[in-house]
Amino acid sequence: PQVMATTERAQGVVGDLFSAYADGTAELPPTAAPRQGRLRAIADHIAGMTDRYALREHRRLTGRDVFPRKD
Repeated sequence: PQVMATTERAQGVVGDLFSAYADGTAELPPTAAPRQGRLRAIADHIAGMTDRYALREHRRLTGRDVFPRKD
């Protein structure tokens, strides 16, 4: 159950990022210029993100921390 919950949260992060880039809420960096279309460029950009960068970008765009640190 814990792995499934983590997987669902991670899928939500990716989905939220894709939506934010697709609807214009977030700007793609110039290095992610569409080569085979905008949606493909968005998918490629997200696929190239590290976990930390994706979570930081998600937090910046949504204001939600789906994986809070337990320090």
